[in-house]
Amino acid sequence: MSITLTGTIPTGGKPVVILQPNPALGSACPCPLKFKFSAPLAGAYELGFCIGPAAAANPCGLPSSFVVSVPGGQERLALVDASIFKNNVLVVGQGTNDAIPFAVTIE
Repeated sequence: MSITLTGTIPTGGKPVVILQPNPALGSACPCPLKFKFSAPLAGAYELGFCIGPAAAANPCGLPSSFVVSVPGGQERLALVDASIFKNNVLVVGQGTNDAIPFAVTIE
């Protein structure tokens, strides 16, 4: 079973929250989740998918953040333990002023 989440990062580059924290995951089994992070629009940009503290203004900016960078028109895979989302969020951001689409598939 898999789920694909898609959206567009609006102009200005402010990170978009894709997944909110889920405290119940902390007591769940240590279950790995397979993520496919996609930057479907080819071009000279890079998306930053980050898992970090929900309370942080920018979860991507901390040394403890889990970051996956995806160049335009490409995909990256990552295995992440589900329990990381007990107190953390998944966000996506980019460094341009253009609206850019993104996609995340979770298995």
